[in-house]
Amino acid sequence: MLSNDKGSLKLLLVVQLTLNFRSGIIAPILALFIRGHGLSASQIGILGIAGMLGWFLFEPLSGVVADRVKKKYMIIFAIFTSTALYAFYPFAQSIWHFAILSFLMSSVMSAYAVSVKAIAAELIPPSDRGKTYGRYLSVISWGGIIAPFIGGYISDAFGYSVPFFLSAGVGIVGLVAAFFLKHDEGRSYKGGSWNLGSATKGLITAPFMGILTVRMVSMVNMVFRQNFLPIYLHESPQIDASETQIGIYMTLLRITAALSQPYIGQLNDRIGSKKVIMSSVALLGLTYAGLTVIDGVVPLYLLGAAQGIVLAAADMSMMIHLMNIMPEGRTGMVMGLYSESENAGGLIVSPTLGYIYEGFGASSCVLTVAAVLLATAAGSVLLVRNEPLTSGGLIETSASERRDG
Repeated sequence: MLSNDKGSLKLLLVVQLTLNFRSGIIAPILALFIRGHGLSASQIGILGIAGMLGWFLFEPLSGVVADRVKKKYMIIFAIFTSTALYAFYPFAQSIWHFAILSFLMSSVMSAYAVSVKAIAAELIPPSDRGKTYGRYLSVISWGGIIAPFIGGYISDAFGYSVPFFLSAGVGIVGLVAAFFLKHDEGRSYKGGSWNLGSATKGLITAPFMGILTVRMVSMVNMVFRQNFLPIYLHESPQIDASETQIGIYMTLLRITAALSQPYIGQLNDRIGSKKVIMSSVALLGLTYAGLTVIDGVVPLYLLGAAQGIVLAAADMSMMIHLMNIMPEGRTGMVMGLYSESENAGGLIVSPTLGYIYEGFGASSCVLTVAAVLLATAAGSVLLVRNEPLTSGGLIETSASERRDG
């Protein structure tokens, strides 16, 4: 790796560390803050559509733009704008205020998410990719470990407004680091004038579509964690967790994720991403089923520690698999389409979970999440395939490799 690339990777770490810390502060209290304004579970599910719609509309566009402009400019724009939006959250009063803020936040963060993932994919070397990516994510995770506890404790002690203002301030640090990124983006795809056919040429293959499908369905996890899990933990008679206790649960999850990520990366290099994806998604489903039978916060903490490991394994392995099959010079488009699969899943899942939560009960909603994840794990046996890609399409593989895929 060139010294310039090493420096850029370190600065990218700083950017992601601060943004991870910023979002971690809000994670345990955002859903509770919105719920405190009198919104029902169905309304929160519908509200989730506004957030997913911003991702859905702008991440594909961001992917195309990211292959043609300096990605650091997109990152700077996203951090600056989202920092301002965080400061507006305490003044929101109605579902329409939250919907507008959620849509704007996801719209501008589309530029950040696609650009950061694309730069990371360009900077991480192909050899021992799982090991390198695991260590990279571990450093990022450690940076945000204490953030959920801080957010939960501050909201308990000083109210819900202070964490939003604190998050806005933290974003400034990431903004400064982004200004100094010097990654050479001359390797970006130069495909001439853009059209859908040329932008997706060589991408619409069985391996690529397979991982997109797995990612889309597995989004039931992220949507539930973001929009409904804090409410479930707070309102469940068996758990009855306070904001601080929810923050501790999320902090423990982040600790075990950070500790396990380097080893998960090496495991991907050793046995392949397919096996790790299948087993981790299945175990994640089982941990959600466990939420319906535990009693008290101590079992919740233990379950959270286990969830951190399998969550890290599922997310990491899908991304490592994607990096292994994507063509060179198309990182922006690849990450945009990968993110779009997440958005499509979120648009479907968010209102559905809200309807189930309110119409059939909180436990039914949790068990639905568990069932979908178990079904996703089973489907990954067929959908996750290992043929690598080039910028022109599939590389020829041996018959034994195809059977393994």
